[in-house]
Amino acid sequence: MGKIAIVTDSTADMSREKAEELDIKVAPLSVNFGDQSFLDGIEIFPEEFYKKLRATDRLPTTSQVSVGGVVEIYKELAASYDKIISIHISDKLSGTYQAAVLAAQEFSNIDIIPVNSKTVTISLAFQVRMAAEEARKGSSKEEILKRLEKAQQNQRIYFSVKTLEFLEKGGRIGKAQALLGTLLNIKPILTVDQEGYVAPLEKIRGQKKVYQRLAELYGEFIEQHGPNCFQAILHAAAEEEAESLKDLIEEKFGPQNIEIEQLGPVVGTHTGPGAIGIVLTPR
Repeated sequence: MGKIAIVTDSTADMSREKAEELDIKVAPLSVNFGDQSFLDGIEIFPEEFYKKLRATDRLPTTSQVSVGGVVEIYKELAASYDKIISIHISDKLSGTYQAAVLAAQEFSNIDIIPVNSKTVTISLAFQVRMAAEEARKGSSKEEILKRLEKAQQNQRIYFSVKTLEFLEKGGRIGKAQALLGTLLNIKPILTVDQEGYVAPLEKIRGQKKVYQRLAELYGEFIEQHGPNCFQAILHAAAEEEAESLKDLIEEKFGPQNIEIEQLGPVVGTHTGPGAIGIVLTPR
């Protein structure tokens, strides 16, 4: 059957420790503050990033992984593996998946399968972790791809941002464009839809009700899919709020195996600080 390597990119917001534990190779995107460019997860990390973000009056930008950067990763893995499954941020949010497709065409001596996750951040990380766990168990390429396809059909990511300014200026606002100019104190709950676009889900009045609605959405998912799922609360420099949301969920539904994860620099560039949400993917 051969050994299968798993590759992703830094928009999965996966810790270095978790990536090393599961033998996952991570291709870094870049965050640019003016003429300074930093590799996500290598040269800049969340704490420093959010400090810089608050101190600047000019929003940073991001750059996708280069084709050459992905080629180098594949070349390294080709020496030890027979196949590579390379799982990346939604092609509606970045050109990184397309870079992986082009990089894969450079190789004839190894089977490389680029996968469009149709999602981002911890939702992407959950797909990658699932694939890595399956590869370790000795599952075939076909079995892993089938599980990824099923995960994509059932994954959910719901989040709210303090302002739509970052999504708009970063060009990632997608179908949430219609919410621009909404009334003061109206807080949108957004999602990444089945196509991989950022899309509006609901408009809520007041931050407290946002948390209540996120907790309800959590409950609806668990009721439909059962508790055996990857589940996380994500936040952008809003750890206290994330803990409060976790407490609210556990108050309603009892103790849960919920991870709390911080959005990394690339994703945080587009949400801005204060974003909070939930991510759910059936195992």
